[in-house]
Amino acid sequence: MSGKNVFLVGATGMLGGEIVKALVSQGKHRIRALVRDTNKESAIELKSHGVELVLGDGSDISALGDQMKGFDLVISALGNDPSTFVKVHSNLIEAANRAGVSRLIPSDFSVDFFKISESENFNLAMRKEVAKLFESKEVRPIHILNGAFMDTLLDRHVPFIDWGKKVVPFYGDPMQKCDFTSIEDTAKFVAAICEEDNTPETVRIAGDVLSMPEFASSISEGLQERFTAESRGSLKDLENLIESRKKTAVNPFEWIAWQYHHNMVSGRAKMDPLDNMRYSQVQPLRAKDFARLHGNTAKGLGRST
Repeated sequence: MSGKNVFLVGATGMLGGEIVKALVSQGKHRIRALVRDTNKESAIELKSHGVELVLGDGSDISALGDQMKGFDLVISALGNDPSTFVKVHSNLIEAANRAGVSRLIPSDFSVDFFKISESENFNLAMRKEVAKLFESKEVRPIHILNGAFMDTLLDRHVPFIDWGKKVVPFYGDPMQKCDFTSIEDTAKFVAAICEEDNTPETVRIAGDVLSMPEFASSISEGLQERFTAESRGSLKDLENLIESRKKTAVNPFEWIAWQYHHNMVSGRAKMDPLDNMRYSQVQPLRAKDFARLHGNTAKGLGRST
């Protein structure tokens, strides 16, 4: 199959960098990346892999449209900056529409935010706002939903695990299944999507599907240390915790992790059905294998997702 002309935004970030690696490894695509500074080390690294660089910050729709002309697909791997996330996506969608680009992958990469109300998670609310921007546009979205990033859950700076006590705290039903995927495997799924035509507008993929006690058992096996899942109460208790954190936090990223936890353990953001078999060339890591290979060095996206 012939390659695609891919325009990538956010290529110098963690997820964007993995997407570049996955696309380059296929050896068939033309990749152009929008960067703020072509002289930065991360941009120079992109160029060394054959990525074309264009200068910009996503604020100039006219310039973006010119840079996108002749391209098949736009991929956004923007981070969760509330001051720019919706605005830059709005510009990307409008520019892609003017340039005749057929598909655009917004920076969703999350649990199934379509099932979550705006008040339940401000990061997901931004994604819902971006999704509405495709209404009446010829350019069509490909929303990629991958559950929670394994990298983030095993990041020592994010409060999903009590590393000192070796406890995985959770709320709600201990039988509730949740979706997990590594950043690297998510990027591989993105590259697999680039190999096909007629992709549906929403793609749901997961590296592993586990309850929180099963997740604790999996990382125990991978890290060769015993981690215990510990119930901290009901979903209502979790909601009360979130409201309490909101009143005392210096910034919202101090409680956003618990909003994601609620989205997952409530089952409201559970992905169903999964589309893994559509991309059978990707064999994602299970949680235990990710923990074994990367569990001691894992870093999440922006410490917030």
